[in-house]
Formats: sequence, structure tokens, C-alpha cells
Amino acid sequence: MADTAASSPTPNPIPASGSQCLSCHGEDGRPALADVPIIAGQQPIYLANALRHYKNGQRTGGQALVMQEMVKDLTDKDIEELAKWFGEQK
Repeated sequence: MADTAASSPTPNPIPASGSQCLSCHGEDGRPALADVPIIAGQQPIYLANALRHYKNGQRTGGQALVMQEMVKDLTDKDIEELAKWFGEQK
């Protein structure tokens, strides 16, 4: 008989560059705090654009200063990987 644990799909871990995202946005993009946006399942293009706009200072208001600090060292590749990962969370 096959080992069911071995045949279960392994969850795709968050890219290493996104470890700081989890403290506010939650382990799966669904935060426990009401004032933090749910980003799980969001369109990757939207997330990537938002991260780029935070990084270059185009996105302001709300928690923009916090987000600008969080994304300042992300590369374009990091942004694409994070946007894809959070978009895949359902």
C-alpha cells in the first residue's frame, strides 16, 4: 500500500525574499489583522505593479512608508516571484 504522506503534494514555500511579508500579511497572504490587506489570490500583475510602485515611491498613503522600507531591496526577479506566489495562494 502506498504511503499517503509521500503522495500528498508538498506546498510551494514562499520565496526567500518574502520572509518579511509573513509577519504582516500572514503565512498564506491572509493576515490576522483587519487593517492589513489580504493579498492571497490577488492577480500577480497587480501585486507586482504595487510592489514596484512602493519601491519607486509612486504609491503613497496608508502603510506606504512601511511597505517602501520592506520592498527597497527587492529585485525585479524577487517581485515577480512574490507576486506569483501570493497570487497562487487561494
